Amino acid sequence: MGELKVVAMDMDGTLLTASQDILPYTRKVLMQLQQQGVSLLLASGRDIDSLQKIGQKLNLSDYPQSGYICLNGLEIYDSLGNQLHQEEKLQFKDAAILADMAKTHHIDMILFFKNSLYIMDFGQTGITEHHFMTSTKYKVQDIKEIPLFEFEDLRKVAFVQKASILNEILPTLQQTAHQQFDLCKVEPDWVEINPYGSHKGAALQKYASIKNISIDHIIAFGNGENDIEMLKIAGKGIAMGNSFENVKYVADDICEDNEHEGIGLYLQEYLKKQISE
Repeated sequence: MGELKVVAMDMDGTLLTASQDILPYTRKVLMQLQQQGVSLLLASGRDIDSLQKIGQKLNLSDYPQSGYICLNGLEIYDSLGNQLHQEEKLQFKDAAILADMAKTHHIDMILFFKNSLYIMDFGQTGITEHHFMTSTKYKVQDIKEIPLFEFEDLRKVAFVQKASILNEILPTLQQTAHQQFDLCKVEPDWVEINPYGSHKGAALQKYASIKNISIDHIIAFGNGENDIEMLKIAGKGIAMGNSFENVKYVADDICEDNEHEGIGLYLQEYLKKQISE
């Protein structure tokens, strides 16, 4: 790749530790890079409100070229939170199809809306019981129980099931959803769903076009299946040491895991090599 101009990073399992922290050395390196003119791009399945709280820890609002890819590529924002681009989101008809899939395969399904979330516990895993404690959440058994106005802003859908079961049925789900939805495993027991073709990789290309930056000047870090397209498209794609094996397979390189300063150490070493060359 050419001169480093952008560092794109997934959040959970990549930039953030299990306790939702940015490790000190990694933060120091990222702050230094911004001061030297390198932009940071936070790319996640989270919405803009959640991502901006992380961006504040890196002073992103001070750097106009930095920004956010939200909802696994459905939305792009600048460093001040102004929307630059939006893809079409999942609709009621999509949610109805996904609910049928979840019910057939005994999977919990979570629908994330702007101000609330709805849980359909077809899998009865109990996994969601202690999550989203600060969110307004409802349990329903039929998609028609959810008020139609909520679907004006359906931000994300997730399937949840025990890892062993999910590993067994995910290929079947992906085949069923082919060319209609993208199903990506982001945690062993967690799959996130987007409209087909809407992913972090496409959003990264769009961001580069908007900012007039060659994709060759972007390095990207990730650990989940929803990062694969971003790692493939970036000038250099780096898988975290804690990544799924299929993520490591497509990456150009592998760094330390998210609990051991993986991003900071890799960037520091990468820049040293660039200088020596």
